[in-house]
Amino acid sequence: MQSIITRVSGKIKGRQSRPLVSLVSFLMALSFGFCSSPVEAVTFGITPLPKGGENATPRDQTNAMKMCVDAGVTGIFYGGTWADLEPSKGAYSLTQMGKTLKYAPKLQRFIGVQVFDITTKNMPSDLTRAKLDSPKVISRFGQLMVKMKKATGGNIAYMSIGNEADVYLSKHPKEVDSFIKFFKAARAEVVKTFPGCKVGITLRAENLLEGKPPSVVAQKLLDESDVVMFNYYPVTNYRPKPPQQIEKDMEILAKVANGKQIVFQEIGYPSSPKLGSSDKNQAEFVTLAFKELRKNPQIEFANFFALHDLTPAICDYLAEHYLINSKNYRQAMQSLGMRKSTGKERPAWTALKNGLSEKPVVKIDETKPEEMPTDVAPGDTVPVTTPVSPSSPEQPEAPAGQPVPVKVEPAAPEAGSSPTGTPPAGSSDSVDKTESKPESKIETQSDQGAAKVETKTETKSDSGDTKSDAVPGAQSGSDSDSKPDSSKSDDSSDSKDK
Repeated sequence: MQSIITRVSGKIKGRQSRPLVSLVSFLMALSFGFCSSPVEAVTFGITPLPKGGENATPRDQTNAMKMCVDAGVTGIFYGGTWADLEPSKGAYSLTQMGKTLKYAPKLQRFIGVQVFDITTKNMPSDLTRAKLDSPKVISRFGQLMVKMKKATGGNIAYMSIGNEADVYLSKHPKEVDSFIKFFKAARAEVVKTFPGCKVGITLRAENLLEGKPPSVVAQKLLDESDVVMFNYYPVTNYRPKPPQQIEKDMEILAKVANGKQIVFQEIGYPSSPKLGSSDKNQAEFVTLAFKELRKNPQIEFANFFALHDLTPAICDYLAEHYLINSKNYRQAMQSLGMRKSTGKERPAWTALKNGLSEKPVVKIDETKPEEMPTDVAPGDTVPVTTPVSPSSPEQPEAPAGQPVPVKVEPAAPEAGSSPTGTPPAGSSDSVDKTESKPESKIETQSDQGAAKVETKTETKSDSGDTKSDAVPGAQSGSDSDSKPDSSKSDDSSDSKDK
């Protein structure tokens, strides 16, 4: 779902008949929150769709982001198709991505650069007819990575190249080999620019939960991925299965991953009574999801969809884009939020906050001290409670009863400023330089920022000297608004939206 939403602004540019031209300005911010616990076994995020949908104000957008932060989310997913991020050669649209990621620099970052978005192929305008594995295309992808590092400051833990690519490639089998060659080369470009980043291809989980082995196409994508990435909605023809289904599904997906680590780009559960569901069932699903996700050590990252419901206007657009005629689809899409589009809470919102507040116990002997995040500023000392050998060249002796000072090296400054505001829908970042100030301001340290010690993957950010007094801006064009869907649907399996 997140991929298509980002692309909406380009598709509807000039279409005055629909009130969706501002979609990109508030749906591009995805799944984020401050890392509030010392150690988290699973990184959790939630797509912060604001109330009001296409009519959301900058204040609505800022408030939605603040809700996620206050709830205690620990990760951020930001997705966009390649065509969204680079509409044409030399024209990049990365300002919103940079502002979103720099808003909370300590988060575990998961980026989507989608070459395929479920049913469509999305390339810069001058590359639409080029072979994916051609040197020209691979070189341009590498250039995009360099631009992304400058915009975000680096430090990317995960990257998806292809949103539900199995759906697209199953309908275009002649492109499989070309895509695999491209993916291998693209992964090398990602790792060169973002050392330590784990690269994968997001698959539709529903297609793997029928008790059959993965298709030939799906297995190839699984084999190539560093970590296995899924969009997971436990539905059949958009009708949700019982909440308890998640226990069995997680076991199946773990087997499909075949020992690899798992990242969930999207997890959601419709609450519409017209689909045989309810607010109670949705809340129960969220509660069970935290339990099952934390139970499996293979799972590293999980992003819930979404904070607020999509509005009927947005759902109509998505159904039209994906050629989906099912009434069930619209009902599902309008009831995925943990809060209604009016802002009213559902029980699932309380369930989410409760799940985030339960910090899992981590055994000390399984966690390296240097991997523990800290908020100590550069130059400050960290009290050390464990004995330090006087002969150790690493640690100086300290007077009895005094903590041993430990030098904390300053984190690399993030590149580029992160002013907050909403760029006009459909505009290119390379042209739009006007940013509106948000209602509230959340300061993040940069030049004198908190030392970063990542729990999982540590990468160096760009070297630009910029203060990151980042404030949540009007965001969002969730690039991949992956909607629930089922391979057994009456509708074409291609027509599932995110």
